[in-house]
Amino acid sequence: MNSLMIKIILRFAASGLLFFAGFSLYFFFSYVCPARYKNSYTPKDLGLDYEDVSLKTKDGIKIAGWLIPNRNSQKAVIICHGYPTNKANVLDIASLLAPYYNIMLFDFRAMGESGGKFTSGGWKEREDFSSAVAFLKNKGFNDIGALGFSMGGAVILMSDDPGVKAIVSDSSYANLEGVLHIIFKNFGIFRTPFVKMMKLYYRLFFGVDMDRLSPLKYMPQIKVPVLLIHGERDTQIPLRHLELLHMYDPQSRVWIIPGADHGEGLSLKPEEYKEKVLKFFRDNL
Repeated sequence: MNSLMIKIILRFAASGLLFFAGFSLYFFFSYVCPARYKNSYTPKDLGLDYEDVSLKTKDGIKIAGWLIPNRNSQKAVIICHGYPTNKANVLDIASLLAPYYNIMLFDFRAMGESGGKFTSGGWKEREDFSSAVAFLKNKGFNDIGALGFSMGGAVILMSDDPGVKAIVSDSSYANLEGVLHIIFKNFGIFRTPFVKMMKLYYRLFFGVDMDRLSPLKYMPQIKVPVLLIHGERDTQIPLRHLELLHMYDPQSRVWIIPGADHGEGLSLKPEEYKEKVLKFFRDNL
């Protein structure tokens, strides 16, 4: 093989690597800079009084929230939305619990009306959650529960916040890398190197290994009661994620919703959802 042919092959290889790196970088930023979902839908639309609240995280991000007060209760529940929506997306859950508890909802950073330009998929969002806990503690609430959906569920499992006494995690991932393998499953032989590139960018951008975004690693350390909810037919975060979470914390309660895909549990089983979640919080708050 002559030197010209070798140069051509090397140039093609280099071009391919550059394209691959650029393509994966594009996907990385499309995920950490999601389009914002802004919604005029508020608790008022469900007949609930509420207060706009502004929180600030330890790393200086302004967080927009709602407090739905209940003057007949001294207990509170924080409800966390999933990626990449906003606090209005979990108002249906809030409406179930508002007659019994004070309810706190907020937009994670880089979503809804909160500040910040980048989402970390759960790692830095723990600070957002802790700012909501601190807000309620300052309001005098000592009995605080948390319910999170999807990424929100992962955040509260990883938060390790001592102010929380009971956790309901609905459709959480067990580890973020596993979710990426599902997202890029159609990339064939390129899936694994693509995920590795995403992990590299995550490490460079956020200064932490993506392997740490794993509620699995936190499950054995959680000292409060946990209820894990998951749809039997979840195509975004398969049921295997719940099975792993429960394996790492056998004391956790489990409810698998028959026939439900991601986010369909409440709509398919509204009365049972309300009954199970309310009973769990009544028993543990």
